Amino acid sequence: MDAAVPLTWLLLALQLLTTAASGVLLARRGKRDASRLDRSIRRTAPVLLIAGALPPAALLATDAPAGAWGLWGVGCIAAALVYAFADTLRDIRAAQGQLAAGAGRTP
Repeated sequence: MDAAVPLTWLLLALQLLTTAASGVLLARRGKRDASRLDRSIRRTAPVLLIAGALPPAALLATDAPAGAWGLWGVGCIAAALVYAFADTLRDIRAAQGQLAAGAGRTP
């Protein structure tokens, strides 16, 4: 068995695990500490990008089956959804903060 085949599956598993962990981290940060969510998004985005960029080299080198390519695609779509969710949550929290600040003022 070629040594690159287990590496390919390991990288795919790492991509999915990283995406899931990032999603949990950003969701919890958005609920508990919305003020630090922006910094968390900026730190998480490169991690998601790197986790998605590593598997294609191994996939190409091993002539991986279609299932492996599909799993990589699922991981990329999931990473994009995690980022979009966190970005939307940040915008919602900012709008709620503006509404709360505006409610205290009298015309």
